[in-house]
Amino acid sequence: SIERLHSTNSNTGLRRMSTSCGRPLLMASSQSWLWPMCRGLLAAFFTVVVLNDRPVQGISLVNRSGSELTGADTVWKNASAQCSEEEVCICPPDERWLLSANMTVDGLKIRGVLKWDEEVPGVVLKVGWLLVEEGGVLQIGSSNSPIGKYPGVRARIDIKQQAINKHPIWGDRFLNGDGGTIKMFGKPLDRTWTLLSRTVAEGTHELFLKHDPSDMGWSIGDQVGVATTSRGESTKHRIVDIRQATEEFVPIVSAQAGAEESHLP
Repeated sequence: SIERLHSTNSNTGLRRMSTSCGRPLLMASSQSWLWPMCRGLLAAFFTVVVLNDRPVQGISLVNRSGSELTGADTVWKNASAQCSEEEVCICPPDERWLLSANMTVDGLKIRGVLKWDEEVPGVVLKVGWLLVEEGGVLQIGSSNSPIGKYPGVRARIDIKQQAINKHPIWGDRFLNGDGGTIKMFGKPLDRTWTLLSRTVAEGTHELFLKHDPSDMGWSIGDQVGVATTSRGESTKHRIVDIRQATEEFVPIVSAQAGAEESHLP
């Protein structure tokens, strides 16, 4: 279900802009475009995408090159059990932490390895700031097991409004690498945008789309943006259902060319 959809006004020509993941977005003059936020999804002609009414939060992952963390002999510590919520948490250089449950800390310094568990859904990391220092690694997904490969899994990092313990140089409310390595791997998409195949009224909860989501690599749980073709407000939503649409026929009372029926609305 969609919280709201804004009606759009026609514009002449095309406008070009960039999405949050750096991919270009073309907006046509007479139709609304849908664009997923790096991991989105759309549907085929006669396919319905159902969106929820909650605002999308957190971050989106994009594909990055880089080696994976491997080794069956690696000892992984439970990251969420290492620190309290009010302290600046430090992952030491000689340690490997696995984030498999929600974790809240005031600040986080990564000098060893912090790896996101790509098989566990619903994990949230909440920090006032996060710094990957020299030699440290923040690994979110891998080329063989990108985030999104397993149903319901996505990496969400919430930055607090304010940290109790600010970093002496960077302050707070940041995610940064200072000589460290940040690797993020998201599920590849064959297509990142599509068009509406039917007119959408404001306030609707369903979208009829041109392309098949399975062909584009989209799935339930992905976040999607509905982009306007004017200067109206574009909105973000999350997919909660995808289904095949049924044919809709409009009954025609009179099909005589040029005829006017005064009794018809």
